[in-house]
Amino acid sequence: MKKVFIAVTASTLLSTAAFAADFGVINQPAPANYIPASNWTGLYAGIFGGVASSNLDLGILSGGTGVLDIGFTGGGMLGGVQIGADYQWDNFVLGAVADIALTNIGSEVNFSVPGAAPSIDGTVSSRLTHIGTLRARAGFLPTEDVLIYAHGGVAYAGTEQNASISIGGVPTAATGLLNPNHWGYTVGAGLEYRVTESISFQTEYAYVNLGTQTIYSDPGLGIDLDQSLHHHQVKAGVNFRF
Repeated sequence: MKKVFIAVTASTLLSTAAFAADFGVINQPAPANYIPASNWTGLYAGIFGGVASSNLDLGILSGGTGVLDIGFTGGGMLGGVQIGADYQWDNFVLGAVADIALTNIGSEVNFSVPGAAPSIDGTVSSRLTHIGTLRARAGFLPTEDVLIYAHGGVAYAGTEQNASISIGGVPTAATGLLNPNHWGYTVGAGLEYRVTESISFQTEYAYVNLGTQTIYSDPGLGIDLDQSLHHHQVKAGVNFRF
């Protein structure tokens, strides 16, 4: 009797398993190396290019007192490389990115010191030779392959100035011209679209404020030129994830 009970039980279990298999209710475990299609966690490196519209604000000081504040607009292009890391949590992505670019973003402004005797006139041009940022970014995934994000952080740039000065209508060498580094901040937003597990395309807007630096100082003339730089960037690029 015991043998009959065992045989009936085994037959019932086998029939139930076969019935379940026919209706697809047996779940197979996911492979150990399975990665969801929407996983953005990891490192990446990329290249980018873009355009910028720039603003140069020139403050002219005579004897330590501001006598003139003028502005001029310009623009240019930039291209560079970046490296970053992201971490995905549910539909949110947090990350950090560092980039550096060569650029010809520049502006030029003409000035005249009011009330100066003899007259002091000149032209100053300024160009960014390179610009870099170190930023955090945070965004969300409306779909598994599209990331919309905001970003912000520290910006720095090297500048190159040229100037011509005339005193009483006579050209004078601008011997006190400086080429300082600028430090400031950047904020903006962007969109990144992943076309494969390892390649994504990116477009991004950024406002960059590089602060104020003295670019010309001549104790003999008694004048200083303070330069404030800020501009808007629009960039596009491609990232390679690994």
